[in-house]
Amino acid sequence: MDSFKEQLVTRKSDNSVFIKRALIFIASLLIAVVLFIFLNVMSLILIAMLFWGAYILIRNFDVEYEYICTNGDLDIDKITAKSRRKRLISVDLKSVSDFGSLKGKNLNKDYSIIDATSGESEDESYFIQCKDTKYGMCNVLITPDEDMLEVIKTYLPRTIRR
Repeated sequence: MDSFKEQLVTRKSDNSVFIKRALIFIASLLIAVVLFIFLNVMSLILIAMLFWGAYILIRNFDVEYEYICTNGDLDIDKITAKSRRKRLISVDLKSVSDFGSLKGKNLNKDYSIIDATSGESEDESYFIQCKDTKYGMCNVLITPDEDMLEVIKTYLPRTIRR
């Protein structure tokens, strides 16, 4: 029987994302004013394209992560602007070298870090230490709910299960 569980985690926006969005909006307004002053009516198409590009750039800051656990394989996808999906990593949970809560944990600085957390607090986040063909040894940071955490723990090696 197949085991399947999925979870969608929305990345919380912080102040830096708000500032970047505001700067993109202000820059597009300033460029639109300059285009209108120098090119008058002919610039309306350019201004419309400029605002469309700014809109696309601002939407790119909306990030979600989807965790999909199927028969011991954890797939993590990054969803940008609720339209583009990119596979970040696939982890075979049976070959994980370490797993635990991120709270108070100092991760190995030599390993790659893949941050797929909600960005809120370290208390709810967990790390998975594994070997990947693309990233080498890496720490995958996730924010699973209780159900996903139980599914992940069932496939971990007994020496790591906590």
